[in-house]
Amino acid sequence: MKKILITGGTGLVGTKLSKLLAENSFEVRILTRNKNKKSDYKLFTWDYKNNFIEEGALKDIDVVIHLAGANIGEKRWTKSRKKEIIASRVKSAEFLYNKISELAKKPEVFISASAVGYYPVFSFDGDIFDEKSQAGNNFTALVCKEWEKAADKFKDIGIRVVKIRTGIVQDKKDPALKKILDLAKFGAIPVFSSGKQYYPWIHIEDLARIYLYSIHNKEHETINAVAPQLITNLEYSRSIKKVIGKGLIIKIPTFVIKLIFGEMADVVTKGTKIKSILHQGDFKFLYPDITSALRNLIG
Repeated sequence: MKKILITGGTGLVGTKLSKLLAENSFEVRILTRNKNKKSDYKLFTWDYKNNFIEEGALKDIDVVIHLAGANIGEKRWTKSRKKEIIASRVKSAEFLYNKISELAKKPEVFISASAVGYYPVFSFDGDIFDEKSQAGNNFTALVCKEWEKAADKFKDIGIRVVKIRTGIVQDKKDPALKKILDLAKFGAIPVFSSGKQYYPWIHIEDLARIYLYSIHNKEHETINAVAPQLITNLEYSRSIKKVIGKGLIIKIPTFVIKLIFGEMADVVTKGTKIKSILHQGDFKFLYPDITSALRNLIG
């Protein structure tokens, strides 16, 4: 049985992924800052800021999946928050690199979360980007570039590296979708800005399956974890209306979003058209279109 260590394993994606890996005969270990959290798997404490990891966490580990990182959309992007967003991803990866470098038996593969924020964003139609495309020049692109740079260091010690550039995760427990559905109860389904910006998305089950796929598949170093269907924000909202059978589409102007979120407004008012190397390969999406995904989650 292969042993797998997950940082951020008690979060939304980590919980789904841990279950899938356990069902596929992996021994799952989770690094956490809070050992009191409920989990079906072995928990080990760590604190990268204080150079601490619980003894035994890295023993005989075959795979490391690095999901940990401060939520990019949780708080307004002040200077201190920006530093925290980057450090929580980069410094934690550097800490793992230093600890794993000391091991006699090193993991076979280091898989790091990243995001489609790596690519340039547009307010409406734009180029289609794939895994070979150049990075953007905004804050989310900077975060992703530094994140991936920290992951790539593991190549220096003979470990295969995979970066998963994740789209907007669709899950019924996701705070963003929950807020939209809460508004829908009052008859309103929001569309941000013009609604023409593209909305790269992925069902959480397909995302977990991509991580499992990347453990076994040695061909791809970078994977865009996005569903095959390209949709705009407006099309997304219309799909929600279709699935729940009610609601009035309400456009929220850009200036209102900027007043509330500041620089972070770009996350919802701009988007990117993205294709994945998996769209033409042997990976089969369970939810290739947004209607089937939403029906599974909220129908």
